[in-house]
Amino acid sequence: MKTIKQLMRHDAWFLLLFIFLIALCLRGPVTGLPPLLDRISQQLQLNSSQSGLLVSIPLLAFAVFAPVASWLTRFFRIEKILATGVGLIALGMLIRAMGSISSLYLGALLIGAGIAIGNVLLPSLLKREFPQFVVQLTAIYVLMMGVGGFVMSSFAVPLSDVANQAQLPFSGWSFALACQTVIILPAILVWFCCRITQHHQPKNTRGETNGSLWRRLSSWQVAGFLAVNSLFNYIVVAWIPAILVSHGYTDTTAGLYQGYLQLAGALPSLILAPFIQYLGSHRRLCLFATSLTVISILGWLYVPTLSGFWSLSYGFGISMGFILGLSFIGMRTDTPKQAASLSGMSQLFGYTLAALGPVLIGALYDWQQSWHPPLYVLLMIGLIWMTLGWFASPKTLSSKA
Repeated sequence: MKTIKQLMRHDAWFLLLFIFLIALCLRGPVTGLPPLLDRISQQLQLNSSQSGLLVSIPLLAFAVFAPVASWLTRFFRIEKILATGVGLIALGMLIRAMGSISSLYLGALLIGAGIAIGNVLLPSLLKREFPQFVVQLTAIYVLMMGVGGFVMSSFAVPLSDVANQAQLPFSGWSFALACQTVIILPAILVWFCCRITQHHQPKNTRGETNGSLWRRLSSWQVAGFLAVNSLFNYIVVAWIPAILVSHGYTDTTAGLYQGYLQLAGALPSLILAPFIQYLGSHRRLCLFATSLTVISILGWLYVPTLSGFWSLSYGFGISMGFILGLSFIGMRTDTPKQAASLSGMSQLFGYTLAALGPVLIGALYDWQQSWHPPLYVLLMIGLIWMTLGWFASPKTLSSKA
């Protein structure tokens, strides 16, 4: 009953609103770019590896700034660090829309730094403020991430077309990227207009060392599962529009199907948030999520005429795995500081690995001039992720180690 009253507090709702609006900005700024990659590449004369770098730079920033975000919690409140991250995302999106190669790369770097802060510290903030609702609230903020990703992916090409038809004095893709900055405004308004307070003082963790986390097998299992999830997902986010175009779809339809992928990623949140305690062990849930993702890759490879359906099933599976992986961070740690450290550790390795994926897959396509070899590589990655999910997930919902 005490935890229910905590959620019903007026200022707690402001904090939750702030958390969910930040989550809305953590995927769209990255997924809103790939539907425009062909147009950007043609105008700026980029090859596939250079185009892939536009997606990889934010991931490298995720890896570099994840431990920095964890370190900053020693000196500043988590809420203030998150607000700074929102500001970095906004600045990066504005710079990226300027239309040059250098602005695209610099904007991607700033966006990645801001998103890294949110990725690391949102699980820690939930652990501190709402420890009894970690899985449920994690599912809801992943839902918001999916909504943001869907909106950015689905409207990128239509906005670009509107600008081209209106014969604006700048490129259509630049106009589309500029319009995407609107998604960041609600979080900024809530931060400046609402009272965001700290309800719980962090526990005294002076004797706590991060080194113990690096020696735990469970920490490496969680880090490995989230790392391959990131690698898998960002390869698909970067290249699925191009893959679908190669199957005969228009770039508008390809962008829409990528939007389906993001929208379907919101569905597991609606199921896991209210019903997690009734769905059995995390191990079985992980097996279902990873299997569904692998089946979707097979579908894109062998039954491309159903690509819309495979986008939906892939989005459901990869998002379900992501939610479970994030919930492990809260369940396998004892304090918010440990949660931030494990989150930073997972993302350091995860996004370092993920940053290489789009570039290498782009290089493989340039070499083979076919998307079949990259899809076979994705199948192998999916099988690895399935294996890691089996070992990373606890057998029961209450298991901690």
